[in-house]
This record gives sequence, structure tokens and C-alpha cells, in this order.
Amino acid sequence: RHLGIPARYVSGYLFADHEGKPHEASHAWAELHLPEFGWVGFDPANKCCPTDSYIRLGSGLDGQVATPIRGVHTGGGNEDLDVTVVIAQSQQ
Repeated sequence: RHLGIPARYVSGYLFADHEGKPHEASHAWAELHLPEFGWVGFDPANKCCPTDSYIRLGSGLDGQVATPIRGVHTGGGNEDLDVTVVIAQSQQ
């Protein structure tokens, strides 16, 4: 963005890591809009461009806008949130 190139934050999941092991956490990467190619993704954490193993849930200006789940807790008391996500390839 600093160089005038449109960019966005993308949140989602990674089906498997570069070694083929299941990825058990949410993941994020970035995209740049290049006039000759459109939106092009890159993942600096894994030093690669996203592949079919990347599952997009949301995109936006930053992680707050692109978060797939958002909520508000009001009132007193304690709250616990336990989430398990399993990414599996469907047979079509």
C-alpha cells in the first residue's frame, strides 16, 4: 500500500503444511492487486504463493476486518470458548 499497490489481508486455513502434515490452526496471508494478473497471493510465513491447500474465509484491509468469527461479550461472569476445526477434502 505504501508503494501505491492495492493489498489485502486474507484469513483462512491451510489444508496441510509444506510437508503434507495437517495444519491445526487458522492461517493468514496477503494479496496484492497487479493490473496484469489481478489479485496475487503470497504467504511470507511459508515463503510461497498460496495453492489449492489454502482455504479462504475472509479478506479485508487487516486482520480485524477479515476475521472469520467475531463476537461481543457483555455482562459479568466468566466465558470459555473451545473450538476444534477439522479440514478434510470432500469426495465429489
